[in-house]
Amino acid sequence: MKKLIAIASLAFIQAINAQDAGRRAETISPKMMEAYELKAESRAAEFFSYVELLTDPAANAEMKAQTTAEALKLYQNDKVTLENVFDGKESPVTVKKFLELASAQKKKVGISITAVQVMQRGDTPKRRDWMLTYELIVGKKVYNVSQMFSMILEEKQFGNSKKLVWNSYLGEMRSIK
Repeated sequence: MKKLIAIASLAFIQAINAQDAGRRAETISPKMMEAYELKAESRAAEFFSYVELLTDPAANAEMKAQTTAEALKLYQNDKVTLENVFDGKESPVTVKKFLELASAQKKKVGISITAVQVMQRGDTPKRRDWMLTYELIVGKKVYNVSQMFSMILEEKQFGNSKKLVWNSYLGEMRSIK
């Protein structure tokens, strides 16, 4: 009798887990997925707008410091690595070093991204990942790159209450050869 109860309990728990898994997959509607993909694209464009501002030698130190701080907020930490497009070696550097190299440019560099494609890479209850591929145009040179983008559910303090909120971050960027 105990075996029968244990088997029935196990079957019941598996049925509940299967329903929960099904609900998790259904929680992202096509419209929500499209919104996440647009956010990924806009975050990458926003970052390179900041980088372009940093390349302007006419910008004062205070403006460059504020621009660097805003650009760093787009990453979960400043140790994320990016393809270095400023020294011709095209080797990975930290995002912090990347921004320093942009600030050290002797003339303003036009930077833009085109042909963006976004593909979902992972989906868990607390994290959603995408891979962006795009053409990064730096001056007259074109780089084909891939970059990670993540939405992470994090606990934030709002006054005396804590809430779970989705924060978005850019991730590593590499040249596609």
